[in-house]
Amino acid sequence: MEATLGANTNFEEARWMKRRNLYLVLVLLVLLVGAGVVTSLYVQAGRHITKFEEERPLPGAVLFDQDGEVIKRLGTGRVYIPLDQTPQDLQNAIKSTEEGTSINHRLARQILEPQGFWSRLQLAILPTVLERRYSERERLEIYLNNAHFGEGAYGVEAASQTYFATPVKDLDLVQSALLAALAQQPDGASPFDSPGRAQERRNAILVQMQQDGYISKAQQDEAQKVPIDPTRREPGYAHHFSDYLGNLLIQELGEDRVFQGGLRVTTTLDRDLQRLAESIFQEAELNGGLIALNPSDGSILAMVGGRNYVQDSTNRATVKHQAVGSSLRPLIYATALQEDWAMNHLVEDVQREFGDFMVDNTNDRYWGPVTMKHALVMDLNNAAVWTLNELGIERFNEFAQTVDLNIERVDQDLRLATGEVREGLSLLHLTAAYLPAVSDGNYMPVSAFQEVTDTQNQKVMTNQPGTPKRALSTEQAYLLTDMLMPGTEYGSLRELDIPFPAALNASSAHDGSSQWAIGYTPSLLMGVYVETPSEAEEEPQPQLLAGDLWVQFMTAAMAQDHGDTGKDESGEFEVPDNVETDVLIDVFTGLLASERCPQIERDSFIEGTKPTQLAPCAIPPPPPEPTPQPRVTPPRETPPTTPIIPEPEPEPEPEPEPEPEQEPILPEPEPEPMPEPPPESPPEGEPIVLEPPATTPSPENQDMEATEPVE
Repeated sequence: MEATLGANTNFEEARWMKRRNLYLVLVLLVLLVGAGVVTSLYVQAGRHITKFEEERPLPGAVLFDQDGEVIKRLGTGRVYIPLDQTPQDLQNAIKSTEEGTSINHRLARQILEPQGFWSRLQLAILPTVLERRYSERERLEIYLNNAHFGEGAYGVEAASQTYFATPVKDLDLVQSALLAALAQQPDGASPFDSPGRAQERRNAILVQMQQDGYISKAQQDEAQKVPIDPTRREPGYAHHFSDYLGNLLIQELGEDRVFQGGLRVTTTLDRDLQRLAESIFQEAELNGGLIALNPSDGSILAMVGGRNYVQDSTNRATVKHQAVGSSLRPLIYATALQEDWAMNHLVEDVQREFGDFMVDNTNDRYWGPVTMKHALVMDLNNAAVWTLNELGIERFNEFAQTVDLNIERVDQDLRLATGEVREGLSLLHLTAAYLPAVSDGNYMPVSAFQEVTDTQNQKVMTNQPGTPKRALSTEQAYLLTDMLMPGTEYGSLRELDIPFPAALNASSAHDGSSQWAIGYTPSLLMGVYVETPSEAEEEPQPQLLAGDLWVQFMTAAMAQDHGDTGKDESGEFEVPDNVETDVLIDVFTGLLASERCPQIERDSFIEGTKPTQLAPCAIPPPPPEPTPQPRVTPPRETPPTTPIIPEPEPEPEPEPEPEPEQEPILPEPEPEPMPEPPPESPPEGEPIVLEPPATTPSPENQDMEATEPVE
């Protein structure tokens, strides 16, 4: 019996041992499998993290102004901001939104969105992997730069620009709390669509921050009083300029490189001038465009394409306009200067047909033959058309191509002189075409950037100034400037109060839809385009139109340091050594004049081109003949001591007493005539009246109204 029990006991022990070993093997296998699974999960999680870092897009191209300040960021690439450049209030606000969900878990969901059992296992292990791989600050930094804040904004910098149009480093406590709330729940509480809900969630974050000890109760109460502003803002400034430059970069580098290439673009923009230009249109409540160029190199210093970019992104500085006023006329007369026409060259302002084309002057007034300068100053339509016809369209087009003014073939006709351009011309190119006038006759292509570098600070593109193109001689450039200077007593610009030396052409489009003003000082070239309000709208004040906006901008710019232009900072235009200025010229003959002429101008001449002949109005009248005195026969015994008129021959013997019929040859004794001033000599200060081609000018004054044009 005992033997049987012992055998049974041994059998049970053996069986238990077998089972134990089996269990041990199974446990070991499970452990091995588990370890393998965990190892695999760790490996896969690490791979997800590595892939996440590698595939993280670079930021879009960042545009900087001349002073290194950010203008705007292009593209949708996430901008990586180091944690030390993130406000502490924002970091604390993010920490206060955990509510049982750590940053590790939020970051894990950024890296991996589970789509099955295996991926869920990987998601479960990711927080641990992240904690072992990165420090707490590193995890927070990664999270902030990749979190979704709603409105398509990924990363804290994009969110800051989207909601506040400001860099993340400038966020305050209230703004930080709102972004933290949006990071926690990006959907359903946009401050644009649901400002009330957004404010509620922001205030909840502020309460939590106070409870966590990050802010005081007073700070909480003050921050909660700030309302949510639902106004959409466009990040950055100079939006039209940014669009213009972005398109140029895309043409050269492609969209991927621009929008996700991490490029750094140093532009030519002058921050102060740009802000000034934007403020002028805002204050004037007018729509239009503005271009400011550096004459020394053609770089863009300021660009405005409209009053409100968010409402209307059309760039009126670069789009083509079909009615450009008289903006082309100085270029037509510049072509004439190239042909050695002097300022006093006579052009015809007479109504006539040029083939099937005919144009009327303002108020149907026609001056007849006048000097080229007078035609430009008075903005005479027919004189401009006559000049273009004399020069030839092809000859003018040669000059236009020199200054990169591409006039389509369909527009190469006499209508150019009236500002009608069917294919259109942009304000940018029209303004740039004036560069030779202010830069000693040289033309430089317009530029918008200085250099482009990549993430390794390697130069991708550099805007190297090329060789300037000679469009005018230095002397011709000054002559054109002289003709455009509004410091005369007549002309369309006499009412503008310009307190500094300047050259300016201002006009209205032929259809009345817009106004134009293009002009320059020795250090700055600027063009303005203003859309004229419709009749239904309230008429603007005169000071709000193109010429006055030009003066307003230039006056303010003269007080600013807008960069080294390489020009004389005295503010005066430099006169070439071989040019004589202030030569009085008769408007109707182009000859030398004097103050007695009814209509004069002050011209400049290159050495050897000054006229030598006097205009008829400048020729002094002959000296007046003496008034004949009564000849009385003196007594025989008393000869006259001094004869009134010396005679070449001795006085003849006295004749006998004349007969009564000869007495009428003597003047009447009563009344005795008194000496009078010569009738040919005009009163002091009054000019001699000339006979113009068709009418006689009034001698009352020398102003533009002094001489009426030919009716």
